[in-house]
Amino acid sequence: MRSRRLRWRLEKGERCDGNVPERVPDNAEIERLIDAIPELARASKPLHLLVSREAPRMRRSLVHTHASPDLPSGSAFELAPGVRCISPEHLPVAMAPRLTDLELIYLLSEFLGIYAIDPTSEKGMFQRKSPLTTPERILEHLGALGPEHGTQRVRRALRHACVRSGSPRETKLSLRLGLRPSLGGYGLEVLSMNEPLEVRRIHDRMESGVRKPDILLRGRADEAGGAPRIAAVEYDGRDHATEQAHARDAARSTELTAIGLSEHVVTKVQYRDLDYMDGLAEILRQELGLPRHRVTRKVTEWRRARRAALYEELEHIDGVRWDGRARERAHGEKDSPAAAPKTSDGGWDVVPVEAYGLG
Repeated sequence: MRSRRLRWRLEKGERCDGNVPERVPDNAEIERLIDAIPELARASKPLHLLVSREAPRMRRSLVHTHASPDLPSGSAFELAPGVRCISPEHLPVAMAPRLTDLELIYLLSEFLGIYAIDPTSEKGMFQRKSPLTTPERILEHLGALGPEHGTQRVRRALRHACVRSGSPRETKLSLRLGLRPSLGGYGLEVLSMNEPLEVRRIHDRMESGVRKPDILLRGRADEAGGAPRIAAVEYDGRDHATEQAHARDAARSTELTAIGLSEHVVTKVQYRDLDYMDGLAEILRQELGLPRHRVTRKVTEWRRARRAALYEELEHIDGVRWDGRARERAHGEKDSPAAAPKTSDGGWDVVPVEAYGLG
C-alpha cells in the first residue's frame, strides 16, 4: 500500500479479482518471488498469505497462511504477474482481529488520507495526490463480503476515521478534537480536512485562490437559521519552522480571516500540553456557539483521564508496529466499563500501551 513504485496505480484505484488460492507455494517459489518483487523483499517476514478454507494451514519461517472466504470482485491489486495483494478496502478486515479499535481507525485514516507512512524517508511519510479509497468503496466492499469476521468492527471504526487527512499528526489531532468525550476526545464535529476554500490571494494581486485548512470544525447555526459557524485548526509541525514558512502561514491566516473564518494553530509543544488543549477546546466551543454541558466533578475528572489516555495511546501508534493487542494482553490494564461514571455518549475502552514509535 505504501510502495512508491506502485503509487500511481494505487492512487488511480486499480483493482483485480482476489481469487483465493487452494495451495501454498513452497519455500523455493517464495524465495524466487521475494527476489523478483521489491515489495516482498522489503516486507517483514513471515509473509501472510490468504488461502481457501479447505487448504491446509501452514506456519513456516517465510509464510503464515490464513483461511479466507471467497472474496468479492475487485478485492485485490496486482503486484506482479500471478501475485496479488489484497485491496485497501479489504486489508482493514483482514487486520481487524489483531488491531485495537484506535489502531483500526488510524489504519483506515491513512487509506482515506492523502499521505503514506514511509519510515525510510526524512519526514517519515510522503504525500499522495488522492486517497487510496473512499468510505463508500469500503462500505460497498463490506456489503459484498457479507457478515464475515471483522466487518462489523471495520464499519464501526469507519464512522470515526479521518477523510483526506494530510499527515499522521493531522489524523491524531483530528481524532482528539472529534471523538466523543467517553473515547477521550472533545466531541467537536469535524466538518472536513484539507478541503479547498476560495480566498483572495494576497501575493497574487488579490485574485481568487484556494486554501486548504487542515481541519474545519462545524458548530451551531445562528438564531436566524443561517449557515453554521465554522472554525479552522492548523497543525504547525516542523515544516513550519522556517522564516519563509512563518510568512506563508501568516498570509494564509490573513486570507482565511478575510472570508470570516478564524484559524487556530496548534504547535507540537501545545499538542502535548493537555491543559492547553483543554483550553483550546473550550475556546472553540464558544466560538462555534456550542453549549456547555454541566457534569459532575467525578465525570469531569474521568473524562480528563480519558483525554490523557487517548493522547498516550495515539503517541504509541506509529503505523508500522501494530502490537496494541499484544501489549493489552501482556499488561491486563483494560478499563472496566462498569467502573466508568455514567455518561450519555457511550464508547469503547481506550487502553494505554507502552510507547513505541519512529522518534
